[in-house]
Amino acid sequence: MIDDPSQAPAPLNEHQHRALSTRLGLLEQQLYEAERLTRDELGNGSMFETCSDLTYDEKEKLLRLLAQARQVIGELRDRFGLAPQRHDVRHWLLGHFSILWNILHDSHAEKLKGFGEVANDLSPQLDPQIDQLIEIVSSVRSLISSSS
Repeated sequence: MIDDPSQAPAPLNEHQHRALSTRLGLLEQQLYEAERLTRDELGNGSMFETCSDLTYDEKEKLLRLLAQARQVIGELRDRFGLAPQRHDVRHWLLGHFSILWNILHDSHAEKLKGFGEVANDLSPQLDPQIDQLIEIVSSVRSLISSSS
């Protein structure tokens, strides 16, 4: 029981409860990503590189602020009985690989005409490997879909 009525949570209707849970869940996901990057857990590939240009002092201050924000989120969760958002890996993979499938289809030589004239010999050099990537992405989608 709460002794101080000013500390009692204001009632949220079902829609407000869901909206606040979703918004704070999205914020916490971004805080988690910011923490990961601040701790130099950076991803790199052959076509992308993530570099930190933060100083040690900036990183330390950022990590304290991020922790403070996560603490406030936890307090709000407890005060209003908010439910954590559950995200299944399968759903994430299906959504992202569907988008990647579309991006790859738009990467064929013919589709690059929107960026200027396409050389006659581009298609045989580009399209077979784009098709190979499309097949891999389709296989990932198929594997995940058949297991659900």
